Amino acid sequence: MADTPEQRERRTISLRSRLLVLVLVPVLGFSAFASILVVHRFQRVQAAEDAVRQVRAAIALDEVRARVSEEAIPLVSSVELLDLSVSGGTTAERDDLSVSLDTLYRGAVARTDTAVAAATTDPLARDEVQASADRLAAVRASWGAGQTPGERETNNRQLFDKYRYLVEQLSQAVDAHLATAAAEGGDQGLESAVTDLQQAASATTLAGEEVPYLLGYLSAAPGAEAPARQLFLRSWAGFQVASEGVSTSRQAAVRSAWTAALAVPDSQLVDRTLIAAVASDERTVPASAALLALSTAVIGRDDALRTVLDTAAGEAVRAAESYRAQARDELVKYAAITAALLVLSVGGSLVTSRSIGGPLARLADAAGSISRGELVDVAVEGPQEARVVARGLGAAVASLRSVQAQAQAVADGDLDDAILQRPVGGPLGRVVHASVQQIVGAVREREELQQEMAHQATHDALTALPNRAEALAQVDRALRRAHRSGDRVGLLFIDLDQFKTVNDSLGHLAGDAVLRSVAQRLRERVRGTDVVARLGGDEFVVLVEPVQDEVGLLGFGQSLIETVSRPIPLPGSAESQAVIGASVGVAVSRLDVVPGADGADRLLQEAHTAAYRAKNAGRGRVEVYDDDLRAALAAQAAVEEGLRHALAHDELVLHYQPVTDLDTGRVRSVEALVRWEKPGQGLVPPGAFIPVAEGSDLICDLGRWALRTSLAQLARLDAAGGPGAGLRVAVNISGRHLRSPRLVQDVRSALEAAGTAPDRLTLEVTETVMVEDDAAWARLEELRSLGVAVAIDDFGTGYTSFGQLARVPVDVLKIDRSFVDSEDPRTVELVRLVVGAARSFGLKVVAEGVEQASQVRALQAVGCDTAQGYYFSRPVPADRLPGAVEGCTRTFEATGSFETAL
Repeated sequence: MADTPEQRERRTISLRSRLLVLVLVPVLGFSAFASILVVHRFQRVQAAEDAVRQVRAAIALDEVRARVSEEAIPLVSSVELLDLSVSGGTTAERDDLSVSLDTLYRGAVARTDTAVAAATTDPLARDEVQASADRLAAVRASWGAGQTPGERETNNRQLFDKYRYLVEQLSQAVDAHLATAAAEGGDQGLESAVTDLQQAASATTLAGEEVPYLLGYLSAAPGAEAPARQLFLRSWAGFQVASEGVSTSRQAAVRSAWTAALAVPDSQLVDRTLIAAVASDERTVPASAALLALSTAVIGRDDALRTVLDTAAGEAVRAAESYRAQARDELVKYAAITAALLVLSVGGSLVTSRSIGGPLARLADAAGSISRGELVDVAVEGPQEARVVARGLGAAVASLRSVQAQAQAVADGDLDDAILQRPVGGPLGRVVHASVQQIVGAVREREELQQEMAHQATHDALTALPNRAEALAQVDRALRRAHRSGDRVGLLFIDLDQFKTVNDSLGHLAGDAVLRSVAQRLRERVRGTDVVARLGGDEFVVLVEPVQDEVGLLGFGQSLIETVSRPIPLPGSAESQAVIGASVGVAVSRLDVVPGADGADRLLQEAHTAAYRAKNAGRGRVEVYDDDLRAALAAQAAVEEGLRHALAHDELVLHYQPVTDLDTGRVRSVEALVRWEKPGQGLVPPGAFIPVAEGSDLICDLGRWALRTSLAQLARLDAAGGPGAGLRVAVNISGRHLRSPRLVQDVRSALEAAGTAPDRLTLEVTETVMVEDDAAWARLEELRSLGVAVAIDDFGTGYTSFGQLARVPVDVLKIDRSFVDSEDPRTVELVRLVVGAARSFGLKVVAEGVEQASQVRALQAVGCDTAQGYYFSRPVPADRLPGAVEGCTRTFEATGSFETAL
C-alpha cells in the first residue's frame, strides 16, 4: 500500500535539521579526515611494535643458527681431520685428536641448547625454533650410525649436508622476519637498520660455511677434487662480498664492530688458512694440531662475528622503538585535534539551532497547516530570508482562500456558480483562475467521454446495437420486472442463413454492409419498447416485453424473416445485391422460475436451441422452445451424464459382427460395435446414446475407448488361437474425432499398447464427413501411411461421385443396407455399378444389412467381395466370437450358389 502524504512528510528531513547538517558537514568532514590520520598513526604504532617483535624473533633465530653452525664444525672435523691428519699415525695420536674434537663438540652442543632455550621464550620464534630443535635432534641421533665402520663413515660424512640444510632453513626464517620488519616499518631509519642487520646475518651465515667446505675439498676422493674446490671457492667469495657490505654499512657502530671482529686472533688464523688454500692449487693437508687449532678458531671467529650481529640487532631495535615512540606521539596529537573539532561542531550546531532553527520551525509549522488546508496567518520573523518567505506565504494564503471557494464550487458539482467566473488577484491568481477554468472544462469533457465509453462498452461497433453483454443485462432486468409484475418475457434468436456465402463470395466489406442493413431493418421493424441486439457474427436477438400471446410471437418472428430476406443493396454498384435468409428461435420465460444470475443465460440458450432446430428443419422457419423440446434436452443431458459415468466405470462393452467372404465363406474381419450395458437396465440401444455422444466431445472419448478395447481383445483372441485368431477389426470413427488432431496419436497408442500390426485395423468413416471436411483427407492419408485401412461407411447415401473414388483416401466401400434390402431393379443395377467402380479403383466392397439368402446370392452375382448382417450373425461379445465365426461358415455353406438373374 502506498504511503500517505502525511507519512511521507513525517519522514522528510526538517529545515532545521538541514541547516544543522550544513554546519556540521564541513566540520565533521575535517574531523573524519583527522580521524583517518589518527587511525593511520595508530596503524603505524602497531606496525612499529610488530617490527620490533619481528627483529627480536630474527635475533633469537639467528642465535640458534649460529650455534648450530658451530656445532657442525667439530662433528665434521671428527671425520675429516682424523682421516687427513693421522692416517698412518699412532693410535694415541688419533685418540688425543678425537678427545679434543669431542670436547669442542660438547661445548658447541651446550651453547646450542642454551640458544634454543632462550629463543623459545620469543612468541614469534617459538614454533620455528621448536621445529628446528626437533630436526637438530634427528641430525645428532644419526652421528655414528651404521652397522659397519664403512657405513658409519659414509653416514658421518653426510652430517655436514644435514647441518647445512638446517642452517639454511634457519637463515631463511631469519630473512623472512627481517623482511617483514622492514616492510611493516614504513620508516627510513628503521629500514636502514634492518638492512644492516640482514647483511650482518648473511655474512655470519656464510662465515660458518667456509671451513667445512675447505675440509670437504681436502678430503675429496680422487676425481671429485674439482667440484669440491669450486664449492669452497664459492663459499669464500660469498663471505668476502658479504663482509664488504657490512664494512660499508651506514651505521658507524656496525662498521666498527665488524672491523674489530675481523681483527681478533681467531679470525686472523681462519682468514690466513683460507687465503692460503685459495692461493694454492695443491691440496696440502695441515698437521693435526693445526687442524684442531683451525676448528677451535672457527668457533672463536663466530663468537666475534656474533658481537657484530648483536650490535646491528640493537641498532634495529632502537630504530623500531624510536619509530614507535614517534608514531605514538603523533597519535596523541591527532586524537586531541579530532576531539577539539568535535567540541567545536557541537557548539556551532547549538548556536545555529537557536538563532535560525526556531523561526524556521515555526514557519514550517505554518506551511504545514496551510498544506493541510488550514489557511492560517503566517508570522513574519527570523532572518531576512525567512521573513521574505513568510510574506510570500501570507500572500499565497490570501489567494488560496479565493481558490478554496472556487474549488468547493467544483467539488459540489455546481459548474455554473458565479464564483467560478470571479478572477483571483495578482499574476498567480490569474494563473490559478485559468487552471480552475480548465478543470471545469476537463470535468465536462470527462463526463462526455465516460458516457461515450459506456456506450461503446455496451454496444456493437459495427451496427451500434447493444452487444452480447448488454443484451444479457437487458434480459436480466426484463426478467426481474416480469417477475414483479407477473408478466412474461419473450426472446427471439435470429440466425442469418447464407451469410457465410456472402462473406466468401463478395468479401468482408459486403458482409459488414449486410449486417448493418439487417440491424437497421430490425430496428425499424420492432416496437419502440422492444430491444434489438447483436450477439456477434450473424446472430441477433429481439427482446419483447411483456408477452401476452406466444402465437403472436410466431407471427412476429416470421415477419422478421421476411424483413431480413428482402434483397440488400451493396455499396459500390447500384445493381449489386445480396440475398440472405434467417432462422428464428423463440423462447418465453416461465412464471414459476425465480430470476437469478443465470436466468438471462438460460433464456438465451433456449432461444438459441429453438433457432438451431429451425435451421435443421430446413431454415427460413420459426421454432418455439416448448416443453417437449425442454424435456428432450433434459433427457439428452441425462444420457450424456450417464455416458460419462459409463466411460469412467467400465459399463461399455464391444460386440463384434463377422464379415463373411462371399467366395470362400471364411470370416477374415469383424466390425466392432459399441454397446452400453447399464446396470439394472440392460443393453441401451445404440440409437439412444450414439447421437448424444456425437453432439459432444464424448464421441472422441468413445472412439479412443473402442480403439484400445477392440485391439486388446483382438490380441487375446490371437493368444487363445482357434477361429477367432488372426481376424482384422473395423472400428467406427466419428467426424468430430476425425477432425481432432489427436486421432493419429490415438491410433498409434492403441496399436502399440496391444502390440497389433497396423494392417489388421480398419477405420470406418461416413461418406458425408469426408465430403464436408477436406482436412479429413489429409489425416486419413497419414493413417494409411501407417498401414491402417480406411473404409467409407454407408456408401451411396452421401454425395461422393464415382469420379472422386480415384482420389479419395480409402481402401473399402461399405454399401448401405438400404441398397441391399431394395428389390428395385435400378437399385440392384446401382449396386453392380458400385462394385464395378470399386474394382476399377482397386477397392474392396462390403455389403451391410444382409438378412436373407437371396440377398447373398444377388451380391455374389454382382461380384461383391464380402457381406455382413443378421443372416450370417448378429453382433456378439468377444467371448462368443469364435463360435459366431464358425457359424458364419456353416451358414454360407448351407446357402448354396446364386440362381437369381438380375
